[in-house]
Amino acid sequence: MNTYFLIMIAAVFVTNTVLIGFMTWAVQSERFGKYRIRTPERNRIPTSKKYINVSLNMLLSLLLFVAAFYYLGDKLVYVGSTSVATLVGEVLASLMLYDFMYYFLHRCMHYPKVMKYVHGVHHYVRFPTSVESTYLHPLENIFGVSLLFIAVVILGPISTTAFAIMFFIYTSVNIIVHSNLVFPHPALRLLNFWAIKHDIHHGKHLNANYASIFPFWDQMFGTAK
Repeated sequence: MNTYFLIMIAAVFVTNTVLIGFMTWAVQSERFGKYRIRTPERNRIPTSKKYINVSLNMLLSLLLFVAAFYYLGDKLVYVGSTSVATLVGEVLASLMLYDFMYYFLHRCMHYPKVMKYVHGVHHYVRFPTSVESTYLHPLENIFGVSLLFIAVVILGPISTTAFAIMFFIYTSVNIIVHSNLVFPHPALRLLNFWAIKHDIHHGKHLNANYASIFPFWDQMFGTAK
């Protein structure tokens, strides 16, 4: 694992921490009030409890990341240049396989007993903001992050650049879909689509819109709203 790759991954973690901070501030600010999908709930979870859970889950994700590369590094990435077509193919294939598996994991998480003891932690906030994107039961965090590495191992190693891009998209989408914000600029139409779809999942239709990135899994399996 080279220094360039470590710098890229560190940049993803830093960027997403800033993104969580900005999105969480924006949704609470009156300046961005007109961009809210819904008015976020306040004080349902004590602030200290929320940030302890989020901080521990971010630490857990980091530990899982380190463990995965310690034990499976050669099965996850290879060092070397690759064509643009290969790079795009590796990113898309990894994300599509991950999201396919995540669709079924997420759907299983909505079985009553699993919801009660595991996934219900996340759904306790009906209309979450970006900071609650990682407000999770630790088991859910372990399962979700592990799926990403499993998807890459199944496909075979991908380039370090492809992994960094894929990891950035995976983490950023999770933050954005929980942002409770939509912005009118045409360039942000896809981000708005993701946010609205996931807001429906947390609000009106709990048993719908399970996919994280690609909505066609829900359309294919009859759970799209």
